[in-house]
Amino acid sequence: MKKVLWVNPSFLDYRIPLYDELNKLYQNNFHLIYSKQRVPQRCIDKIESVLKGNALGLLTEKNVSIGKKDGFANSGISLPFPKGLYRLIKSVKADIVIAEGFFQFTPWALAYAIFNRKPILIAYERTAHTERNCPAWRRMYRKFVNLFVDGYVVNGILTKQYLVSQGVSENVIFTGAMCADSLHLAEKVKMIKPEERLFFKRELHIEKKEIIYLYVGRLITLKGVAYLLDAWKEHILSHPNDHLLIVGEGPLFDDFVQGYGFMNSISFVGNIDYSRISEYYAVADVFVIPTLEDNWSLVVPEAMACGLPIACSVYNGCHPELVHEGKNGVLFDTLNKTSLLYALSYFHSVDLELFGKESMKIEQKYNPQNTARNIFKAIETVAEK
Repeated sequence: MKKVLWVNPSFLDYRIPLYDELNKLYQNNFHLIYSKQRVPQRCIDKIESVLKGNALGLLTEKNVSIGKKDGFANSGISLPFPKGLYRLIKSVKADIVIAEGFFQFTPWALAYAIFNRKPILIAYERTAHTERNCPAWRRMYRKFVNLFVDGYVVNGILTKQYLVSQGVSENVIFTGAMCADSLHLAEKVKMIKPEERLFFKRELHIEKKEIIYLYVGRLITLKGVAYLLDAWKEHILSHPNDHLLIVGEGPLFDDFVQGYGFMNSISFVGNIDYSRISEYYAVADVFVIPTLEDNWSLVVPEAMACGLPIACSVYNGCHPELVHEGKNGVLFDTLNKTSLLYALSYFHSVDLELFGKESMKIEQKYNPQNTARNIFKAIETVAEK
């Protein structure tokens, strides 16, 4: 059995089920290298429990940030100085390597693959929209790296299209490589009894609302929440019994509370522990994401696994795979208020339960087990060349 190494400096809870499934497929021959300075301790505890000694955390790392960092892609750059990284990569003696993106820890993984004549794949997420402001030097660097790369595992069709536009052969691009921690969340939602949902709704004072819309994410400019709130002021005039739950924190939290906190139809929940997010999915009727820029937003498959219809921005790279208009949701242009208002009102004329079931059906294709199989197939295809 081949020994596979994934070099990923930073990850969150959603990646752990995927790595667990890959380790099963490779019969405990799957290894992970990450930065202990970037990964939250809760995730370190989880990945060490799942992969045991195959999870190797780099202890010492320095980063120098240059330029503006506002959340948008290519607004700044972080230069890593990971002490001992190459030595750690070499110690695994992997037969094949997967590196996360073109930069960060990838140059060290690429050096190992070149010097030891091992195949290397890059896990990549960006789209033409997220890379619309990509400087020429980044594009040139990526084209240079591509000369040594054997394949790419990507989230969806928009990422594949972008890589092809940059000169990558479509024959070495494998889609279906992104998933959320959907099974875990779906199971938790199923365990919440109807009386518990009603109790939680009463706590939030939303038990008598008609349609409850849910947003989960950071409150930053990039996520487009300001446009959602502005449109909500008009939506609530036509649908006065609807409610909007905003879960998350960020630099815009205080401004939003000050500007919209007086409205009884909006609840600013703030930050909650990840273990409680299932409660909010359980009481919501529709999930809405007004992002201005996202590669493949993971909250969308999370919400779908929990049985929610989706109102999704066209600037979210996951929409071709996950949001099927007229079946499980609707797309809108965040920058066009008419489009946003239509999307919000749309759910008053559809069967929410039927849409929710379709969301669950669509999401199954992108759960950790199926995603791991997609990546396994990509690795085996590249290794046979």
